[in-house]
Amino acid sequence: MCKIASKTLSLNKQLIHLSLPLVVLSLLVISGPVAAKLEPSVSYQQTEYQLCAKQRVTKALLFDVVDVGVYYADCKQAADIFDDQPKLLRFSYLRDVTGDQFTEGADDFLRDNLPPQEKDKCLTYFNEFNTVYKDVTDGDYYDLFVLPEQGLDLYLNNQQLAQSDNSGCALPYLNIWFGEESMDSDFEELRDQIKALN
Repeated sequence: MCKIASKTLSLNKQLIHLSLPLVVLSLLVISGPVAAKLEPSVSYQQTEYQLCAKQRVTKALLFDVVDVGVYYADCKQAADIFDDQPKLLRFSYLRDVTGDQFTEGADDFLRDNLPPQEKDKCLTYFNEFNTVYKDVTDGDYYDLFVLPEQGLDLYLNNQQLAQSDNSGCALPYLNIWFGEESMDSDFEELRDQIKALN
């Protein structure tokens, strides 16, 4: 009888051991972090930018990483993420991401996605621009203003990190997320949303 009880106890321990990872995983999926907020409008250089499309980016279908919003002064003017309209990309983070991860990812995708002529013109400049990224945590947000006739303007939590007047390299910078080698399929869905606006 003691042997049967001992075997039952051992079996119960094994079942608990096997089920623990599933319990932890379900808690991560169900509870998750609090969603960061994408404002319906953002004011910049005396222009009110309106939220026209948004997408949540996840990792391995389990972990929410960032909410991305694309803003235009007029959503009716949006045709494609690479159109010549001024736009804002807001990245509102739900988890910790290091500045080094930003820099390395941006450098890699630009190398992979830029055509040769844009590499020659912009890559050295982009490599310098990408060094300003900092660590973020849940609730932090980057604002990247893409101004085809002016350049790029980057903010973290309303604090300016970098500004450029290299207008010819403003739109090519979007290849980090929306190039042929996409960082995540969620960015492709976001681009499709913009195309479907009009």
